[in-house]
Amino acid sequence: MNAGSIYSLVFSYLLYFSFLVLVSPASDGDKVGARISLPILHLPYASYRAARYDNVNDIYTFKNIRYAAPPVGDLRWAKPAAPLNQSGIQDGSIGHSCIQAAPSGLNLLGTGNQSPIGGAINQFLGGIPLPIFSGGSEDCLFLDIWYAYPLYGYVGTDVSTRNPLFNLLTYLILDVPGKALKAYPEKLPVVVFVYGGGYVFGSKDSLQPELPFYDGTGLISQSDNNMIFVAMNYRVGAFGFLAGTTMENEGIPNTGLWDQRAAFQWVKDYISLVGGDPTRVTAMGQSAGGGSIMHHIIGQGGKLDPLFSKAILLSPAFEYMWDRGGTVQKTFEAFARLAGCESQGVPCLRRADTSILANANTQLMKQQCSGTFAVGPTPDGSYIRQLPVLELSTGNFWDIESLILSHTTAEPNVFVNGLVQTDSDFKSFVDAIFPNYTQAAGITDKIIAFYAVSGQSKYKSQTDRVQAVLRDSSFTCNIRHLTESFGDSEVWNLQYGVSPGWHGTDLFPIFSSKLGGKSWLENLAARVTPGIGSLTSGTSIALQSYLTSYILTGDPNTNRKIFNLPPTVKWNHPSSQGEQILGVVNLGNWGFSTVRDGQTEKTACDFWKDVAAAVTGLGGYSPPDAVVQQRLVDVQDSSVNYNGGNR
Repeated sequence: MNAGSIYSLVFSYLLYFSFLVLVSPASDGDKVGARISLPILHLPYASYRAARYDNVNDIYTFKNIRYAAPPVGDLRWAKPAAPLNQSGIQDGSIGHSCIQAAPSGLNLLGTGNQSPIGGAINQFLGGIPLPIFSGGSEDCLFLDIWYAYPLYGYVGTDVSTRNPLFNLLTYLILDVPGKALKAYPEKLPVVVFVYGGGYVFGSKDSLQPELPFYDGTGLISQSDNNMIFVAMNYRVGAFGFLAGTTMENEGIPNTGLWDQRAAFQWVKDYISLVGGDPTRVTAMGQSAGGGSIMHHIIGQGGKLDPLFSKAILLSPAFEYMWDRGGTVQKTFEAFARLAGCESQGVPCLRRADTSILANANTQLMKQQCSGTFAVGPTPDGSYIRQLPVLELSTGNFWDIESLILSHTTAEPNVFVNGLVQTDSDFKSFVDAIFPNYTQAAGITDKIIAFYAVSGQSKYKSQTDRVQAVLRDSSFTCNIRHLTESFGDSEVWNLQYGVSPGWHGTDLFPIFSSKLGGKSWLENLAARVTPGIGSLTSGTSIALQSYLTSYILTGDPNTNRKIFNLPPTVKWNHPSSQGEQILGVVNLGNWGFSTVRDGQTEKTACDFWKDVAAAVTGLGGYSPPDAVVQQRLVDVQDSSVNYNGGNR
């Protein structure tokens, strides 16, 4: 990509995000004249009226249903508690995103930021105060539901007394909006979406109504309204992923993962009230959401039911964090110091003012080396025993039915600091990720040597090296590890390569819906932003047909759109025995094809499995029954520090 193309691309994104910041159009398509006619969902602790009826797509939406109590005071850094009882009928107007923080050094120029001008432009763009990084509340544990059968659980109807005649009378007398009276259906499959955001920002509706992200309308419509879509919030940043030995002893690490689990439990308990089948739940997540699902699969060494039967992991991502008593504990101490609770532990943090904690969270993220994250899913010796690749390679995972696994062709670009120009800069970057004892043992030297820039190396620049390290360690090797562990026959692999192929650009076609649905800005995005032209083509229809077919039938081919422009191809299981995974479906600028995946190479992924085993063993954090052998260093006692604190 030449400089002119880069700056044109940046201008387009800047123009687009300016719209996001300045414009918040009304969602006229969702307004309902008589809200009294919208269905009511009766739960043991509260009643919720649907927030809207989408006449274009014939879909109802419940907004901001509480699935847990506000995690404040003593519930900070604790497992989510049952929601409190509420009287009256809730209308979904009360709901907050969780407290957010911007990650350090996002790169919006790809490799173009390695020039002085590019670096200056990128710094400017990264400093734009986008609304997704601001605001939020600790009272944020809400979920939304999209579905098309309004009579389930309607106006006090008890599940045990539902019958077609009662539904017909209710429909005729109460004038429930809907294009046509639906036949009494079988229970419908459910998909539960977990958003991304590097574990430090994001929410179930952070970009709505301007963008369709995490809105279930498009997917449900593609299924002919034969599925239910759920999206939840979960705690992020220090509120959701603070860990370390103090947290293990005085609180609960990985509370963001526990929030997600509570939402899945809510679906299991209550989704039947809107016609959902709690035994047919597909977990779907992108980036941090996909990485979260990966952690649920290995929860408690694979002995904890993740509460879903299938999964769609889009760019599953997380940064290696394992040094519970070292680097991770220092992060806890840094946050406590920023919050005015130095050496006072979790009880002090639970008493602190929310605004002080929010500011400490923001400052903690700013201290990070560009391209790295302060917090994320962390082994704690209990819920997450060790890094997922190690649990997978020892068979310690919950064997769900099957998975769809995908990645984009340029996953790491938006996280790469193009100003890494020298070997010394690269070493500093690697050292920022790995704790001191791994440096002393020579692990970082082996990483630097593996990604050398010399001779016939395929890494021709320092930027290429950084991209490769981040791609392999945090993104694409997760795909290979899962494929090898579950077996080729239980997996379908996808590569998203529509230009520019950046991390997250696959969300546009996945969540697009009929034009005229949510807002004019959503439609404008298709014409202004590069890579989003797929919203106005059949690409979105084709991709959604694969995913909804999988959700409904367990096979992406059953209901795929064959006669489509572009046409779909038969999506076969992959072959992962060789250096590259074969049989991967690729979605490129000109449609679908089957390719070999050059971004999940066995040599690199086996190397990172060795790195994970080495750093875990050197720290003494390996579960005694799941020690993974490696070829990088000698380890004396790999389990000496395994036992955690609060179980």
